[in-house]
Amino acid sequence: MVKKSVVSYVKTQLQRGYNIYAIRKVMLNYGYTDKDIDEAFNEVYHPTIRHELHLSRTTIFVIVFVCISFIGTALFIYYPQKGTKQLLDLNLEPVKTTAAPGESINFVKELLNLGSSKRYDVVIKQEILDPQNFNVITEKIETRAIETFGSTPTAIVIPLETKPGDYTLRVIVEYEDKKAVATLPVKIIALSGNVESCIDGIKNQNEYGVDCGGLCKPCENESKECNDNNPCTADLIVNGKCTNSPNIPCCGNGICEDKEQEICLSDCKKTEADGIASSETIEDIRELAKTNPSKALQQCNLIEIPDLKDSCISKIAEVQRSKNYCIQIKDSRTKDLCYSNIAKILNDNSICDDISSDGIKDACYMTFVLDNKDYSVCSKLTNKQLAQSCEYLRQVKEINDQQNKIQE
Repeated sequence: MVKKSVVSYVKTQLQRGYNIYAIRKVMLNYGYTDKDIDEAFNEVYHPTIRHELHLSRTTIFVIVFVCISFIGTALFIYYPQKGTKQLLDLNLEPVKTTAAPGESINFVKELLNLGSSKRYDVVIKQEILDPQNFNVITEKIETRAIETFGSTPTAIVIPLETKPGDYTLRVIVEYEDKKAVATLPVKIIALSGNVESCIDGIKNQNEYGVDCGGLCKPCENESKECNDNNPCTADLIVNGKCTNSPNIPCCGNGICEDKEQEICLSDCKKTEADGIASSETIEDIRELAKTNPSKALQQCNLIEIPDLKDSCISKIAEVQRSKNYCIQIKDSRTKDLCYSNIAKILNDNSICDDISSDGIKDACYMTFVLDNKDYSVCSKLTNKQLAQSCEYLRQVKEINDQQNKIQE
């Protein structure tokens, strides 16, 4: 028998404006089974009024008058309100989560808007944490506008002084007064071979002390008053005078200098031709797709990392408003989300038919039910509870239409 606490939770979330798909997804993430969730929703919506559709006009009018408050509540729950709540689903897809200091980890952020149908801004904080003490090793903060679905490849450079070990990538998306959080395990490995670094315990490179000075972090005896805040200069007091001599090479100036190829991969990072693509590169391709989609697709196909290539092609599909590009995406989930996005852009629910995943397909159909009051898709919903909810809304609309005819 379904627990009262579960039913109470479902009722509360519905009253707050969350749709059934969003509630189901959260409950599944917390360990509830499909059976538990279906029983809870059946308890919330029992009994239905499906059998009342074939009554006489007079009877229907009476039923509508008696149940007006109940119908009003249903409309509040299911139809988009002016103050529709914002709800995000955050997912992280690993691309490269093992790296040495100076290299970068790569991953793809996927943000799915499950609540408000309007575009709004979110703040995204990406951190590498030491799981032993939760200290932040490095972080990257950005602001993005979310409308439906967004997939963004991201790279974070591991600081040179980072010690080998297991770390945690944490991404926090802040919006309104809520947060969406996702994590991935990250492994930092030691630099291979006899490569000189800022953590090898040897005074080498152009260091002024052991693993400090030069291109490494400042040594403790370097005077703060002499610091010119330029990471590419050595700040020392010689014979009582401050000197700021240039560090050559300098890790962090964006120039790949002599002897930096192995010790400063952030300056000497590989290019797109080597199979690495940044989020900025994909955004450039997206802009190119507006005027030259064929050339943009060629550039996407140069990317060797499958997830990034799929994300790149999805951007072209969005710009060109064409599902034909979705077909070329290899990853099934990214392809399904591409179809869903194009269906919403073109306001064509038939494109939802091309989606292979039942969950994403149902979410695509429900967008048309909730936003467009399009109940022609009710019979296509695979989830029993969603199909019942869709049918219920259709019945409510028929009753309202019949009442309007009587009044006329």
